[in-house]
Amino acid sequence: MAEILYGKVNPSGKLPVTIDKNIEDNPSYASYPDPAAYRGSNPLTEMTYSEGLYMGYRGYDKKHAKPLYPFGYGLSYTTFSYSDLKLSTNVLTPGSTVDVKFTVTNTGDKAGFEVAQLYVQPVKPAVDRPEKELKGFTKVYLQPGESKTVSVPIDSRSLAYYVDKTASWDVDAGKFKILVGADSENLTLNRTLITLYPEKLTTRDSNPLPLPLRKAVQVSAAQTY
Repeated sequence: MAEILYGKVNPSGKLPVTIDKNIEDNPSYASYPDPAAYRGSNPLTEMTYSEGLYMGYRGYDKKHAKPLYPFGYGLSYTTFSYSDLKLSTNVLTPGSTVDVKFTVTNTGDKAGFEVAQLYVQPVKPAVDRPEKELKGFTKVYLQPGESKTVSVPIDSRSLAYYVDKTASWDVDAGKFKILVGADSENLTLNRTLITLYPEKLTTRDSNPLPLPLRKAVQVSAAQTY
């Protein structure tokens, strides 16, 4: 901590939660009981999370409430810019992967890490869905003035939603916005991805990690440590 305060270490952490500007904006606020209910001879021992799917930043998006500090927010002694967002293809077919490439530039005067984030936003969804969802991220180290092109893979699972009735992950035909930026409220780049056919994912295909990432983290039984 002292080295960060004295500028010897450049911080690069990002918030894994959203910080409210007003407590009433919290997606869980409607379920907050009277604090007195947790006291006395017969105290409340359970809490209801009525926000369901709209927990965290998804709930703030739904309420159009601007947080004090958004999900994914972080500070640094330098600054970064994003540019040149490209998709390896504009049409996602079943079983395929799309490489999302973009350039991150250190526009400040100190070296540092940046955690770039990728969100998917369905355009005119057929069912009730969050406005956008985090589907990938990558961390890049840059010297002052340096630029690097990074890649984040996405696939059908990145566009899917869960259907209770069929216990499956489904993808609708349609358009999806691919959003890239520094945090959930500062997504400066976007491109449109199209799916031509609806898709119902198999158990294997419903893995939330795209295939390239699954291979990267796969550990075989033959490996020893």
